[in-house]
Amino acid sequence: MPYCSRCGVEADEGVEACPLCAAPIQSLEAPTPKRGSGPYPQHIIDPEDTYRLSRAERRRIAVELLSLAGCLASAALFLVDLLPDAHLGWSRYAVASIALGWIASIAPLVLYGRPKAWLTAIGTAGVAFLFALDVMDGSIGWSLTLGAPITLVSYAAIFATAAVIRARSIKGLNTLGIGALGLAFYLIALEAIIRLGLRTSVRPYWSIVAALALVPVAIFLFYLHGRVLRGADLRKIFRL
Repeated sequence: MPYCSRCGVEADEGVEACPLCAAPIQSLEAPTPKRGSGPYPQHIIDPEDTYRLSRAERRRIAVELLSLAGCLASAALFLVDLLPDAHLGWSRYAVASIALGWIASIAPLVLYGRPKAWLTAIGTAGVAFLFALDVMDGSIGWSLTLGAPITLVSYAAIFATAAVIRARSIKGLNTLGIGALGLAFYLIALEAIIRLGLRTSVRPYWSIVAALALVPVAIFLFYLHGRVLRGADLRKIFRL
């Protein structure tokens, strides 16, 4: 019930003036605030949302940091190598290794979503790295006869194995079986390249033995995968 603010007389509801002193009666009811007009916002914004970065921005920052770290490390190595006699020596090999690591690190970031492209970039960088080491030794020999062919065959084996697994939608233990067969063919090609580079007999020897050992392993993995798909319990198979 309202009261007169001047004389304190109690007044009836709806009376606008005090019956004793005629002073205006003020209502004690607080006005109902309209929706959305309060002192606090209806939607609370998390301050951390302002500083969250997208995946593309994080990849770009990672590339910048890796590039800066590589440049600083290379500059420090060159400086340490130049200080004693103003001649570049061992630092060239170290900087070449840093360059290879830099390419291998940023290629998946720059070529994100294109695995074939960044794997090709890393493979090309590996061949260039071997060639650079050979040139820094003062001659071009082993990088062309051994280094580059071995690197190319290694990447070809990886690509071929991955392509077969993806094309056939191979999963589970069958993936390991295909990998074992790919490794067997790779070892044969590796020995052939080494023998050609050393100008010896091309006839393979140890790679055939290794390949023949890998084939039963692959067959066993294929068999084991089939047993698992049919619901066989591995504990019963191996009597565990």
